[in-house]
Amino acid sequence: MKTTLTIALIFLVTILYAQSSEHASIKEALTGETTAYMNRDYDAWASHWDSSREVSFLVTNMKMRANNWEEISKTMKEDMQTNSNPIQASLETSDFDISVTGNQAFVVYVQNMKTGDQNYKTYEVRNLRKVRGQWKLAAMISSKMGDD
Repeated sequence: MKTTLTIALIFLVTILYAQSSEHASIKEALTGETTAYMNRDYDAWASHWDSSREVSFLVTNMKMRANNWEEISKTMKEDMQTNSNPIQASLETSDFDISVTGNQAFVVYVQNMKTGDQNYKTYEVRNLRKVRGQWKLAAMISSKMGDD
């Protein structure tokens, strides 16, 4: 009986650790993509996306929408070249809901960005794919919370 209980506990701990490890890797990918964007580093930003297949991009408050890598890449590269100064802001994320099935992950969370005296709170929705062992973005939606 003790052996069965011990094996079951080890199995449970292993599953929970693997799940939290995957969640941590997913959060790292999300943070890396956002940080690269804020630093205006196109190459670092692009490295967080799965550019080998169809992707989707929607930022409602900027009225940006694209559903293929070529268009997303071109638009973001132009944006980062035109506005090359890093974004000076603090960023906080919370309320993560992460669902992982095989090599796919679906994530919903809240992002709060503070720049000077302004505060932008958004709902963030991401779909990620595991590509050669790394989590890469496949789709994103960012929608501002609040009235304005």
